[in-house]
Amino acid sequence: MTELYEGTTKNGLGAVFSNLKSFPKDTSLGTLVSGFLVVLVAVTGPIVIQLTAAKNGSFTDAQTSNWIFITWFTSGFFGLFLSLRFRMPMIGSPSTASMVLLVTSLQAHSINEAVASYIIVAITFIIIGVTGAMRTIMKFIPHEVIMAMLAGVLFQFGVQIFTSFSAEPWLVAIMVLVFFFARRMQVRAPVVPVFLVGIALTIALGKLQFNGAELFWVHPQFIAPNFTWASAINLALPMVLATLATQYAPGFAVLRSAKYQPPVKYSILTGGFISLITAPFGNTGVNTSTITANIAVGEHADPDKTTRYTAGVLCGIFYMSAAVFTIPIIDLFRMLPPAVIATIAGLALLPALANSLHESVSGVAGREVAMATLLITISGIEPLGLGSPFWGLVAGMLLSAIPFTSRKKKS
Repeated sequence: MTELYEGTTKNGLGAVFSNLKSFPKDTSLGTLVSGFLVVLVAVTGPIVIQLTAAKNGSFTDAQTSNWIFITWFTSGFFGLFLSLRFRMPMIGSPSTASMVLLVTSLQAHSINEAVASYIIVAITFIIIGVTGAMRTIMKFIPHEVIMAMLAGVLFQFGVQIFTSFSAEPWLVAIMVLVFFFARRMQVRAPVVPVFLVGIALTIALGKLQFNGAELFWVHPQFIAPNFTWASAINLALPMVLATLATQYAPGFAVLRSAKYQPPVKYSILTGGFISLITAPFGNTGVNTSTITANIAVGEHADPDKTTRYTAGVLCGIFYMSAAVFTIPIIDLFRMLPPAVIATIAGLALLPALANSLHESVSGVAGREVAMATLLITISGIEPLGLGSPFWGLVAGMLLSAIPFTSRKKKS
């Protein structure tokens, strides 16, 4: 068995400065392209989810731009710092599952309640990082239940791809074909050509809705938290579990598959502290990336795994640079027809939805439990004012507690 690479042998800031010194000569064209591609995917995919959630939550333009800016900037800083600290490609990102959850939850909870939930989530991750309780939590709640809940939350985005046909049939149809063609061609980031084709077709058909966009800078705004039991249960609890199951756990698995020994506790603590400091400014939280991490951690980025950390550093630099241009990027997306936006979001999340469904029903014993969790989450029920993702988790955990026995064949 190949020994996992543990990164730099130095500790603390000494490691950061040492790797920063060697960064220029260690950088290659492969890591440069990989780092840029990670951020390009992040800019063309999750931003659509954030814009949808912000619209449902009746955010002001300032609150929307502030949210996107802070998630991009902290994701960049997370990856930049950890990549230099451990000399391995650590890619940061906001939790996609958390942002998707907010699309529906912000219709019932204020931005102040959401910020309070972000603070609870950040403190929870600091505790998990200090105690090393991640594995225990993942054992306590069945993985298929968490993945079924996530699939239920993602479900509406998949459906919106095809409900958009009635509004823009040709646009949507071509974008879907481009996505599946790119998948067949094994393009590392199929949502990028979808985005480019969507823009090109929108311009060609004269459907670009120019609203007099102006370039201006984002000014971070403090948002007073409003702690309520309902938001803690509806938002914080699902966000913690979904982030553990869909970001940290698979993110560390991606690093191990690339022959790295991920710094689990340090990563969770770093993400927790960054998230806690920036939560009052609207940050949903920062953590390890999963989907986009595959772009930067493999041999296609750099054959030498000891210098591949530069992909993480460059990704961090590009992420923080994109944050500077948050406003014009938002303006670009707002010029696109709603059907194009819905299709980009749905196709960007389609692999995550497919993976969640697969992992939720892959085990025979928990298949029906996973389906019950999925259907409850999709249903949108809200008994006692608590959202359907929470009830899906509760039902899944209770049903999973029923012992499973197999019939013995009579001899």
